[in-house]
Amino acid sequence: MILIRILFCLPLILFSISMASASTNLHQSISASLGMVNVTVTENASSLKAAEGDAATDATGGQSASVSVVSMDLVYEFDNHTRKSYFLKATAPLLAADGSGYYLGGLGMNYYFNSLSSLFTFNNEGTSLTMNPTMRYYWGAAGGIGFVVYSTETAKKSDLIFDLQLHGGGIFNFKRDWGIRGEAAISRGTGVATSTIGIKLFFGINYYLEK
Repeated sequence: MILIRILFCLPLILFSISMASASTNLHQSISASLGMVNVTVTENASSLKAAEGDAATDATGGQSASVSVVSMDLVYEFDNHTRKSYFLKATAPLLAADGSGYYLGGLGMNYYFNSLSSLFTFNNEGTSLTMNPTMRYYWGAAGGIGFVVYSTETAKKSDLIFDLQLHGGGIFNFKRDWGIRGEAAISRGTGVATSTIGIKLFFGINYYLEK
């Protein structure tokens, strides 16, 4: 009986070891999304030289502005593990009514809490195994360098910012390599002359890269 149990459990043990060491068999992916970026920009009073008689300048010398742009978000997800992955992202404006803009390049990490982080494929001497989660949910954090262009009542201005972000989202796979991705994020930025608070909503396509 002991021998039978060992023989029965051995394939499961070997499979578990393979899964644990097979992070390279989890596919990388890319995503392209469209969405809205809404950022509130507050100028730091200590760094401003307000013009005399400027009605938009408050008692402390600071001004605020709102940036709302239709943007594109590109994400390259790599170094996948069973429940986490790392990613590079770039966000750029596509459409803004007043010439405002929000640009961002960053690095972050996603944590998946209901499934594998990506498509898993394993091939060994004629044996093939594929595991492709239909629905994946994740949360994560990212940091990056951004550039914001905003307008006050008196002038159009810009600033370089360091941005920290918390986000969450989900991916629904409708084919082996293709999925629909939705993500919401909040961010806090600190710049040379401003600080920002942002809300970002994106919806787009996710694609698994071949091994």
